[in-house]
Amino acid sequence: MIVARILVVDDEEADRAHGRAVLESAGHEVLFAPSGEAALRIYAKQAVDLVITDLAMPNLNGLRLIEQIRERDGRALIMAVSGVSPEQFDRAQALGAVATMAKPFSPEELLRVVSDALATTYSPPPDDLWR
Repeated sequence: MIVARILVVDDEEADRAHGRAVLESAGHEVLFAPSGEAALRIYAKQAVDLVITDLAMPNLNGLRLIEQIRERDGRALIMAVSGVSPEQFDRAQALGAVATMAKPFSPEELLRVVSDALATTYSPPPDDLWR
């Protein structure tokens, strides 16, 4: 497995703690943000290999966060998770998420999807697809 620096963005403390336990046990360095706004501040200051964002958050939700990270870094690896809005996964992928996962998930599933996401090289679609 690829060891990476991962930014976990979730407004639920229990979900951040679960992510920390699983990802750190696999040797990843984990950074946390309780909101989309905090995630953008961290992303601007820290080199991050993968962003895992919840889609359902107040204010700057996960979809808007994906858009804003994409504007800053067209090659960012972003994974979207949701426990309430899995129908938004198509939109998250259209915005540039390389992986999606529905909550709740097992530790094994999280590590598998993270490993697959880290092995991905994101290539934006041709410019004419965004018009």
